[in-house]
Amino acid sequence: MGKKAELVGNYFGTIYLTVISLLQGIVLSQLVPNIITYTKIAENPWTDIHLLPLVLMLLIIFIVWHHYAIGIFFLRWFPNIIDTIIPFVISIGQFFLLSYLIISDSVADIDLTSWSRGFAAILILGSFAYFSAAHRIEAALFTNIMSLENAECHVQKSRKFYTMAGFSVLFQGLYALVVVLAGNEILLLGSLLFMVLHIVLSEYFLLKDVKSCFVKGIDEFDNSRK
Repeated sequence: MGKKAELVGNYFGTIYLTVISLLQGIVLSQLVPNIITYTKIAENPWTDIHLLPLVLMLLIIFIVWHHYAIGIFFLRWFPNIIDTIIPFVISIGQFFLLSYLIISDSVADIDLTSWSRGFAAILILGSFAYFSAAHRIEAALFTNIMSLENAECHVQKSRKFYTMAGFSVLFQGLYALVVVLAGNEILLLGSLLFMVLHIVLSEYFLLKDVKSCFVKGIDEFDNSRK
């Protein structure tokens, strides 16, 4: 059993999930009051275009937390300053987005144009978190739970998965940029569709490719020790 693999396995996930859970919890606590205010003030809350950024913000929080949470199982590398910069930059971007969703007197207080610009920026920046994960994962750091051969298989599939996910988020960011340039925020409906597809397809490929190889490697490792 590699000492490096044991060290990273014991502490990597705990550090990451603690930081990201704290940051996303704060963002969620600031968003929910805006949603409550919106439902009270909006005349047609389910058809008003101002509902879109609120729903998209919820999905962003879900995706960020969920993908970091699953990352503690499927990703390992030695942390450095990048692992501090990326989560905090994403969270700072989320707080900027929240600042455009504050409602005082009417739903028209929501600044859709500025929010859409920030939305595009945070998606483009967020794609680099996926690319970073694909680049930095190390097979040797899984050798306390699977053989090196299976670890290399897992790394190969994980790199493919996170690279595809990164391009998915980058595409969504570029689409949001087109929405801004077009000046037609109703096109954010497309962003809602793309984000839901991102969640569904990510789960499908995660379970189909990454998880199956990962579990197989662990099972073979356990059987070899019996």
